[in-house]
Order: sequence, then structure tokens, then C-alpha cells
Amino acid sequence: MTRSHSEIVVVALAWMLALVVGPTALWAQSTVPVSEEEVVRGDPTRPNLALVINVGAGYEPATGMLDTLAEKGLRTTFFVLGWWADQQPELLRRIADDGHEIASHGHSVFELTRVSDADVREDLERADASISAVTGRTTRPLWSASASDRDRRVNRIAASLGYRPIFWTYATSDWRPTATAEGIYREVMNNASNGAIIVIHFDSPTTTTSTAAALPRMIDDLRAAGFTLVTITELLVGAG
Repeated sequence: MTRSHSEIVVVALAWMLALVVGPTALWAQSTVPVSEEEVVRGDPTRPNLALVINVGAGYEPATGMLDTLAEKGLRTTFFVLGWWADQQPELLRRIADDGHEIASHGHSVFELTRVSDADVREDLERADASISAVTGRTTRPLWSASASDRDRRVNRIAASLGYRPIFWTYATSDWRPTATAEGIYREVMNNASNGAIIVIHFDSPTTTTSTAAALPRMIDDLRAAGFTLVTITELLVGAG
């Protein structure tokens, strides 16, 4: 069976895109379906778990977390705010270069449900522009609303822009000033389950002394408990 000229061009462009943006980015863009239906967990029958990291609280970044992830051989998903990408391009570049999946957390509007449709679109588009200017690839189709502020309207707008709304199964309290390493460790371990999306933070008030300190033990013990730690894309397409 021979291919038409147009089919050959499409295949060639796909391979060129893979070479430019990398196989992980291409895989994410081609396998996660765009929909306004938000995701709160993966397949509950499989022992996959996504320990995702939100970025953009604005406090001291816990760069030690990146060292831990590298030492443990763990690639995960970072949901990044666009304004943070504007201010921390070198650090974002390191996250991307380490092979982590970079997703959108919006740009700077924390109450999307209180702004107009046009403002929601502008915030998401601006975030993608800021992040892709650093990483060289789009954040689509993965987006999670900052401060979890979303509703059906916001999710529908996000889908119209090529995104799949991602929520969480459990969000740790490591954004609180009172967070401790032991407390965050216990939260994660007590809420770990098949298909879970568990959120931790990269730059909250105490991240450097709480989450970053707990992360090595957390990763080891989740794996010892039988979980396979995956990115959001891997969680949704059933890897592992």
C-alpha cells in the first residue's frame, strides 16, 4: 500500500517534531486527550502514582528537590506558573533539561472563576508563551488551575485552547508555614493509592525544610510499598 504525498509529509513532520521537542513532549501531546472533563486520578486498578510538583508560590525554590529526583532516577510532572517562568528561566530550564514533564499552572490569575472568559483565555495563553519561551515546547495538553480555582466554565475554556484539566486526588499541606518534613511524609504515605495524583510544592514557605527534606524517604518508601512513580502523561496512558 503506497502513501500519498500528503501522508508522507505528515509522517516526516512528526519525526522532525520528535527530534526537536523530544519524544516525551511529543508523546504527551499525542496521547493525552483534550477534554473539559477534569482528571482526578489514573487507573485505580494499577499501582501507578503521580507525585506532581506545583511551582509558583513565590518563596525560596527548593532546588535540592531536583538533586533528589535526579539521584532517585525519577521524572515527574511540574505544573508551572507563567510569571515564575518569566522570573526563573534558568531554573525552569534545568527542570526541563532534567527530563521532567512541564505543564501549565496558568500565568498569574489565581481566581479564574471570578474573571471573564477572555481573561481566562489570556491567562492560559500567556502562561504557555512564557513557559515555552524557556523550554522550547508547549505545555499543552496538561493544565491545572492555580489555587484549584476552576469550574465547568473555566475547564471548558481550557479545553477549547487544547488543554485537559488536571486536578488532584490529594494535595499536601506543605504550602502552610507550619509544615514539617515528618508531617508531609505522613500525608503522602497515608494518602497513597493506585492511580493517585498527589501534589507537593517546589517553592512554598517551608518547602526547603519540609518537602525537600522528606522527599528522599518519601520516594524510597512509596516504591517499597509497590507503587510505580510516573508522570501525569504516563498515569493517563497506563504506563508502568
